[in-house]
Amino acid sequence: MNSYKFKVIVYYLIIMSLLIFYLTDNRREFTFKHYIDLLNESIYKDKWKIIILTSSNNASFYKNILDVTNINHSEYVFCSPMPHNYLEKVNFAINYAKENDFPYMMKCDNDIFIRGRTLDYMIDNLYLLEDSNNLTIGPTISNGIPTVEYFSKQFLSDNEINILEKYYLQTIFWDLCGEMFSKLNQFTLYSDIWDIDSFLIFLNNNYKYYKGIHPIRFNEDANKYLNSCIINNKKKFYDDKELSIIKDNSSPYLCNNLFCIKTNIYEKIINDKDLYIDAFDEVPLNRYNSNNNLNHIFIKNGFGIHMYYNFTNNYISYEKEFVKDFFT
Repeated sequence: MNSYKFKVIVYYLIIMSLLIFYLTDNRREFTFKHYIDLLNESIYKDKWKIIILTSSNNASFYKNILDVTNINHSEYVFCSPMPHNYLEKVNFAINYAKENDFPYMMKCDNDIFIRGRTLDYMIDNLYLLEDSNNLTIGPTISNGIPTVEYFSKQFLSDNEINILEKYYLQTIFWDLCGEMFSKLNQFTLYSDIWDIDSFLIFLNNNYKYYKGIHPIRFNEDANKYLNSCIINNKKKFYDDKELSIIKDNSSPYLCNNLFCIKTNIYEKIINDKDLYIDAFDEVPLNRYNSNNNLNHIFIKNGFGIHMYYNFTNNYISYEKEFVKDFFT
């Protein structure tokens, strides 16, 4: 066993190692109990704590749900409204992790679901972040970027993959944030096959900052079809298949709705003002990753469900439908 692996395993076996900070949205209170019910499966509750960071006067809503579990938790209210307090919450979480000796952190948005079993596997493998070549660990998220491609291969049938990729070929990319994403239509509207490798190479070579682009994000019909496959085969989400590690350093961008990272590295990224182009941490995280040629680690068969991107009209309504259908 490598010495760094031994030291880190000993370290986080004897202390609480992972701080989860959960970013709320009062429009999505309907997701939270399901999220906690799934995490409550974890057998490593002595290794992690969750803090709820809310911008509304609803901390008691989250506390009441958590109080009936044996999950270690705290709730904090921020006065300034979202999205303006996003980095305020991130900095609060980093300082909390430092002050309470959490060497690792997990950011989690309010529109995603993972099993406690998957969380435990990530905790078992946090030592991989002690390798300076690895930046994050996260689940294989259903419509995540880049994980949608991994999820399709692990979760969908061959026929379902073929149908989904036909939806991809119907995708219309439009220009956004000063970037001419319409050039990507050569891989969809003007192609006969979905060639993810060529798509990623072109994306990486022709765009500077916003590279979190994939047909699943732009094509509402593709996302709806993928979600229907998840609902129709939800048993697969709960199957205890063997979990393993995927290392990815070829994808040009990570959509960061859920990831684990070393606290000190996250602080370094957040404090580097040269990495920013907006008021969020996604681009800084990806620029840091690109500048240092690092890996993202994903958990094979450790699925995460992210329902929709906000590119979809009425996405909150669709999310409510998904939650009702999936958890019934």
